Amino acid sequence: MQNPSIAHPIFGFTLHRHFGRHLRDHFIPHEGNRHIPHVLHHRVLFLYSLLLVLVKVSVLASPLLLPYNLAQTSAITSENIIALTNQSRTDYGLTPLNGSPKLAVAALNKARDMMSKGYFAHFSPDGVSPWFWIQQVGYDYSFAGENLAIRFSTAESVNAAWLQSAAHRANILSKNFTEIGVAVLTDEFGSEGTATLVVQMFGAPAAEAVPAKTETPVPTVLHVANVKTETAATISATLPAPEIIFPLPDSFVNQPAFRIIGQGEVGQRVRIYIDGQRVGEASVAPDSKFEYLLPNVESLTDGPHKIFAQAVATDGALSPKSPEAKFVVDTRPPQIFESEFSFLPAPEGDGIYAVKAGVSEDSIRTLVSVGTDSAELTRTEAKLWTGEIKLLNAQAGVSLPIQIYAQDMAGNEAKDRIGLLSDSDVKGVFSFVSAAEPKQTLRLFGGLVNIPDADEFARKFYLGAIVFLASALILNIAIKRHIQHPKTVAGAAGVMMLAMVLFVL
Repeated sequence: MQNPSIAHPIFGFTLHRHFGRHLRDHFIPHEGNRHIPHVLHHRVLFLYSLLLVLVKVSVLASPLLLPYNLAQTSAITSENIIALTNQSRTDYGLTPLNGSPKLAVAALNKARDMMSKGYFAHFSPDGVSPWFWIQQVGYDYSFAGENLAIRFSTAESVNAAWLQSAAHRANILSKNFTEIGVAVLTDEFGSEGTATLVVQMFGAPAAEAVPAKTETPVPTVLHVANVKTETAATISATLPAPEIIFPLPDSFVNQPAFRIIGQGEVGQRVRIYIDGQRVGEASVAPDSKFEYLLPNVESLTDGPHKIFAQAVATDGALSPKSPEAKFVVDTRPPQIFESEFSFLPAPEGDGIYAVKAGVSEDSIRTLVSVGTDSAELTRTEAKLWTGEIKLLNAQAGVSLPIQIYAQDMAGNEAKDRIGLLSDSDVKGVFSFVSAAEPKQTLRLFGGLVNIPDADEFARKFYLGAIVFLASALILNIAIKRHIQHPKTVAGAAGVMMLAMVLFVL
């Protein structure tokens, strides 16, 4: 027995003739439809208009249609930021980070300092580094990092923005970190009004050091210039010595003029010395802290320096010297050598590329980014960094910018747009454009209908509606030029205008 084809009689009529007749009624003007195709009938045009508006309303209301648990996790809180960070690490096969109360306090102190002084940067305008806040809470680290964000409305958007930045992404996905602390602070931010600051600090506790054998120190003579008064002053053993807490011992500062921070007894006058010369004096505040902003006229040259402080009694006697802290001023970012850069497909393929980058020896961290993908490189020689990057977000026919990022111990950063990845070739120079935040998938009817990007779906829908109506109207006019219904033409044109307006909005 044969199966009936589409041309065989079924239920008393022929399918292909029935289909052809309906197709003719819907698109071809003739006497049977009063020279008005059904697709251009005024009632159908009204339904088109209603559908177009309904789609726009659905897109605008899509945040309300998202699952309830997503709405719960969208708030910018420390817990949500940590959860999203650990989810990102889990997605890449990395161990989740443990929460650290000390890092959380350090992050909060940094956030308060930024909010009170109206700056948004890893280093404050007067040179205080992120590591100062970490060491202030007694967190002894072997590795540390910091991410900052401001003026975001959801935790997801914060995490997405960090993941699309090579340096921030490297912190989130670093194998060196084991602990995390996050602070979220909303307050008046300078003259710009209310803002929400997010400070994310990473760390790995330092291993306990094995006590070294002590040796009898060899006396040294320190030549101190222009301090005759201090040399002749009496040293009071009962007057407690102050303490310099910034610059940190063996640290780097990336500004020649910066804020010096210390602590001592309330009301003390403290003299500050750099490289044996007195540079200024400060008073200890009620919170037992003193600060001194090194003026530009006293700015230091790049290179190593030493700092200590002494308290001054009312009778002119001096306290013993504070422990001397050595630090380095470094204002120059690392150099990136484009001539030593190579970017080649790895033998294993699968979107993996082998990368070599030449960077000056002072770099302690080098990253490569291709589009929104990034990877940390490893130093193999003094000025050579190598590694691999897997392109997870590449699209066929889309050229991707390649950038090298380098950072030194002082926090100076260098970025160089090396070239453009197109069909496995590297060429030219590409100007970066800020990547958009990833779109949320809209799930309707229990997941039966999934729209990955509702806004893009609506735009394509409006464009399709315009093309469809324009084609139907042109066909109608072409076939029956001498018989036209002005209301039909005006109605179709009006619906197309509505679709255009909604497309633009």
